[in-house]
Amino acid sequence: MSSLEHCKKTALYENHVKHGGRIVDFAGWALPVQYESMIKEHTAVREAAGVFDCSHMGQFFVSGPDAYKFVNYMISNNLDKIEPGRGLYTGLLYENGTFVDDIIVYLKSAEDIFIVVNAANIEKDFEWFTKQLEASSFDAKVENKSADYSLLAVQGPTAPDFIDKFFPGVYGGLKTFGHAEISFEGGSGFLCRTGYTGEAGVELIVENSVAPQLLDALIEAGVVPCGLGSRNSLRLEKGFSLYGHEITNETNAIEPGLSWVCDLSKENFIGKDALVKIKEEGLKRKLVGFKASVRPIPREGDKFVDADGNEIGFITSGSMSPVLNCGIGLGYLPKSFEGSTVQVQTRRKLMEVELCKRIFL
Repeated sequence: MSSLEHCKKTALYENHVKHGGRIVDFAGWALPVQYESMIKEHTAVREAAGVFDCSHMGQFFVSGPDAYKFVNYMISNNLDKIEPGRGLYTGLLYENGTFVDDIIVYLKSAEDIFIVVNAANIEKDFEWFTKQLEASSFDAKVENKSADYSLLAVQGPTAPDFIDKFFPGVYGGLKTFGHAEISFEGGSGFLCRTGYTGEAGVELIVENSVAPQLLDALIEAGVVPCGLGSRNSLRLEKGFSLYGHEITNETNAIEPGLSWVCDLSKENFIGKDALVKIKEEGLKRKLVGFKASVRPIPREGDKFVDADGNEIGFITSGSMSPVLNCGIGLGYLPKSFEGSTVQVQTRRKLMEVELCKRIFL
């Protein structure tokens, strides 16, 4: 455990140790990669219910008379699409149209908004929000309360049944991306009908003081504790992009297939002019899905190559799909590339993969 001494720990660290989690260094956080078995945990989420500790994610709160206008200027999607009590997946972009982060914005009211950001980007995102606010005339305040909250993702077809045992009637009253305030053992928080697995479920954002009790209660009720290994394979089967992989500060918001979170009809937002130009000029590359019927499974950083062995693209994510029982992944190829297969130079050998839709299930 000495190699983890430098890692930050969530409020649920002792729970993971108690329940047999195999702890690893995940972007500077000590988190479980798996408990009993990654495949078992993956299957539990596809067939029943699993719970993940995502407390390393960040939570920002924006308030004030211009909170709505400020946040809508900061994001590529459009808050006008939702009403209070709903959330919105969106890009947070630089002026050149590439990603600061991909985030979820939850609208409580025009003067009260909370935002969930990726763990590795908390400091960078907060600095970006603060810098833009200071340079503007918006009357708003941004607070970083990431250290105060834990996030438990309860996912799977039977997840709503378990959620109803703890928070009766709340889930059924929400649409997808809806949210509601909750309390547990005297601690407050939010129940959000969101997730990263493609299954039914929620993300519970609760105060650190009650998170350990809530996790233990969920596991005792029959929800399977899951690590970050299965979280990755689950999101990949559904073709969901991951920051640092499919989307980065070098990826514009259209090429990974996320034009649907970029409302170019909105009056203005950071990065809009760049995206309009990119769309007019046309994309240079495209994000593709692939299946590998033989080993090894191509991994992040492996290269797509042409018949002469020249690099023509790269792989952003690769994993075994427990449902499809084959290797799957995502990567970038030239927009002009045509063909149903492509060669991949892995660390071990040159192999051929089948190109397919990015959503595998």
